[in-house]
Amino acid sequence: MSPRNKVVFYYLSGLIFFEALVFTYVFSLDRLGQMSLINSFHSPRADIFFKLVTSGAEITIPILLLGYLIWKKNAWLKSYVISYIFSTLIVQFLKLIVFNHALRPLAYFKGQAHSWHLVQNLLISEYNSMPSGHTSAAWFMCFWISLLANKPLITLLMVFYAILVAYSRVYLFQHFPADTAVGAMIGTGVSLLVYYLNVSKSDLQ
Repeated sequence: MSPRNKVVFYYLSGLIFFEALVFTYVFSLDRLGQMSLINSFHSPRADIFFKLVTSGAEITIPILLLGYLIWKKNAWLKSYVISYIFSTLIVQFLKLIVFNHALRPLAYFKGQAHSWHLVQNLLISEYNSMPSGHTSAAWFMCFWISLLANKPLITLLMVFYAILVAYSRVYLFQHFPADTAVGAMIGTGVSLLVYYLNVSKSDLQ
């Protein structure tokens, strides 16, 4: 097994671990139980931390990586951009067409007698919950960073960060856990497909 294929193996192992963890959690509790448990573990520092984590996945790191690819690795740029476009299109198709009636936690629990912790000065969406676009972006982005670094330790760190992004989406009351699981599959699946199609053309050697 080549070093890069080992990175793919480790990354997919991390994804499988994440999916197993999320779906075990989802099938163990109803939606109220899922959100109540996570929502109960909050603090001012955690509010700031998870806002930073989620914003990093959405804007900062993808732009930095894009700039790096333009500057240093033109052969990788095409694959990165294709992965971003197709994963985004799939996420938006599912959000707007397939699951267009899926409510996010704030709207789903509206009118229920439950006190939720909501992060101050944060716009919390109410619709188009399934799947999580931020989580999809994080897993696709971290996949390509892992391949570029080509080191198992970096791969593990990227998996950890992608999981943190997924958790942040639930912590910030933007998504249900299942939304993040589907987002992770899309981001990783599209990137994996693009990677192997390009390997066959020697684009990523």
